[in-house]
Amino acid sequence: MNQITPDIYHGLELLPKDLQGWNGESPIFSALIQTLKPGHIIEVGTWKGQSAITMARAVKAQGLATKITCVDTWLGALEFWEHLKETPERDLMLKHGYPQVYFQFLSNVVHEGMQDVILPFPNTSFVAAKYFKANGITAEMIYIDGSHEYADVLSDCAEYWDILSAGGMMFGDDWGWPGVRAAVEKFSQDHDLHVRLHEENHWILLKATP
Repeated sequence: MNQITPDIYHGLELLPKDLQGWNGESPIFSALIQTLKPGHIIEVGTWKGQSAITMARAVKAQGLATKITCVDTWLGALEFWEHLKETPERDLMLKHGYPQVYFQFLSNVVHEGMQDVILPFPNTSFVAAKYFKANGITAEMIYIDGSHEYADVLSDCAEYWDILSAGGMMFGDDWGWPGVRAAVEKFSQDHDLHVRLHEENHWILLKATP
């Protein structure tokens, strides 16, 4: 009963396409996919799906059968409710006080014809990680782009590192956010990893093969 399958898109009342996001159209996505040729990508924090759709376009252009799982609550990170709550690009589309931006995400995926590649997992990053581990689900690429708070980012790195396949890549953006940078540096130091930077915004961690 409680599972996400491609039929979630059937009968969807489409909203007009709105792919607004942040850094989601960077060429880094296509470049990393071309290098790794992943079978599964997990995105932690997806908002309206801009980066997921960019990755989906890349896997189709490269003739891959990659699947992308997008983990998000669609409830908004802290800044959506606090110091940046008045910024129009962070509109959660509240209805009776509850965010509806999830349906904007679904609509965008349908508008782009990516239902066969992208599936959402509407849950917290922590619960989703536990589910992946319990079911032996791994990914060759994991994109961490949820909360910008230090403790949250550090937790996401730790939880999803266990899910990352050997030889895989964990990466994210927002290197300029103090919480993100401090958390990634702490995680990399604790695990003796080298942080690679791409254009001073995206960070990359490689998981060694045994």
